[in-house]
Amino acid sequence: MSERRQAAILAGLSVGTLTCFGWLLFCPHRSDCLHALTRLDTWLSAGTNIALPLAAASLLVWLTLMTWRLLRVGLMVRAVPRSRSLPSELVAAMSRKGIRDVEFIAVDAATAFCAGALRPRIFVSETLVSRLGPNELDAVLLHEGEHVRTFEPLVRAAHEAAAEVFFYMPLVRWWSRRRLEDSELRADRVALERLGPKPVAAALWALGRNEAMRGAAAFGGAAELRVAQVLGDPLPRRTPGLALLATSGMGAYLAFQVASCLVPAARLLI
Repeated sequence: MSERRQAAILAGLSVGTLTCFGWLLFCPHRSDCLHALTRLDTWLSAGTNIALPLAAASLLVWLTLMTWRLLRVGLMVRAVPRSRSLPSELVAAMSRKGIRDVEFIAVDAATAFCAGALRPRIFVSETLVSRLGPNELDAVLLHEGEHVRTFEPLVRAAHEAAAEVFFYMPLVRWWSRRRLEDSELRADRVALERLGPKPVAAALWALGRNEAMRGAAAFGGAAELRVAQVLGDPLPRRTPGLALLATSGMGAYLAFQVASCLVPAARLLI
């Protein structure tokens, strides 16, 4: 998020937050209103009557979005043409690294990715096998094999859906991207520990700029951090800024205020 856009969102949320607190200025018994905010039963009532319905609705939307993402990727993967037989180079790499469940796809792009919710599989393209040497192909399989082991497609869909549900809290999207970067770095470390930096660097060079299927856990993304890790350079600190924390806090408060209006209205309709 650019600094200008972040500042605009922060300003808008600040105005909204001040507006929400403005009711205290018009409260006929201001001292009683302020005292009510300090009472435990007031907050317990708000939590039971507002926060719980808001959490339940958010959970339902999150599950729906996550399921839709997984189904969409599954349909896209099913439409990708397969090759009838695995090439000897790929079979040899699978045997060397003890990796199974690899699909050989007939596409022009040099790509490799992991897809599947409960039974993730590795997909490797013909162009990739022809472009990479044995060690580089081993690095790609080890990387994607780590994504299979950790059920990365399912976890990634869950985080991306959460970022969409809690769009009013930019911190959630930041955390989703941070977690994606960490997953790529972790998968690279598996290959680095077994093969060394040279094959991983060569695979990154060959595949780092290729666009993978959207929603799949592909051998790509977080290029700068991954190159720094391969070179042995210290990784930069990745912490959310104060503006991001403030924006997320005010966004959560405004969502609570909106829910405090919608929940009673929904109960009247029901």
